[in-house]
Amino acid sequence: MLLDLSLQESYRRAFLRWQWIFAAAMVGGLIGYIWSAARPEVYQASAMLGIGIDRNRARVPDDITVRQASDRVRALLLADDTLEQAALKADLAVPGSSLNLSAMALREHIRLAERPDGWELIVFGESAADAEKLAGAWAEASLEQISGATFHALRAAEWQHVVYEASCRLQPADDGSATAIWLCTSAPPEGEAETIPLYLLAEVEASRGILPVFTYSLLREAESTDRPVAWATGPLVLAGAILGGAVGVAAAVWRKPSPADR
Repeated sequence: MLLDLSLQESYRRAFLRWQWIFAAAMVGGLIGYIWSAARPEVYQASAMLGIGIDRNRARVPDDITVRQASDRVRALLLADDTLEQAALKADLAVPGSSLNLSAMALREHIRLAERPDGWELIVFGESAADAEKLAGAWAEASLEQISGATFHALRAAEWQHVVYEASCRLQPADDGSATAIWLCTSAPPEGEAETIPLYLLAEVEASRGILPVFTYSLLREAESTDRPVAWATGPLVLAGAILGGAVGVAAAVWRKPSPADR
């Protein structure tokens, strides 16, 4: 009974002071709009890489292997050494640059999207030139990294299954020809890494789990947008209005009614 009375009193106070709630929501929406308008301009640039399994050289019987192989590509493109190499290529250490050299700082300015036509490397910067410069450098560093990883994978492909889930091995072609083909499968790592000779273990680790059957190329060079990226004003205004209205409800409910409210 006391709970019912408390809820009824809360509803009554909120109803009597609806102007408070409306005013608080309006103020919150205005704050959201001002915040949206005050945010600094941001420009976007992107490059597109084509990275995929060469089906002419490899047979992959299940989608799990493809997914795990793609996850290794994603990890390589976002690795600290890849981003640091991209920063150096873009010469971001120059004083006054809007981006910093460290990989941790760069992560706040980049996005990686896997699309049907390739991997899109997206960069945001305070100027179109900075964004385009870094997008191009990131693409170049990524291609160099996957090229090096593929080289090591070719040298140690027969041992990758000891460390990584997705791996490939050479086998005779199905048509009986003398040409061999890679068979790529996925399974939990087998054996102990300590059993691999050290020089081969170094090759396996340097492959980063990249399969030896990938093809890679630059599909589209870095391009920047001429206009700043538009911030989503509507959601910020709505969020401000909701938060303001919630504050108004709390104030209306918790403050004791004055004689004028009775």
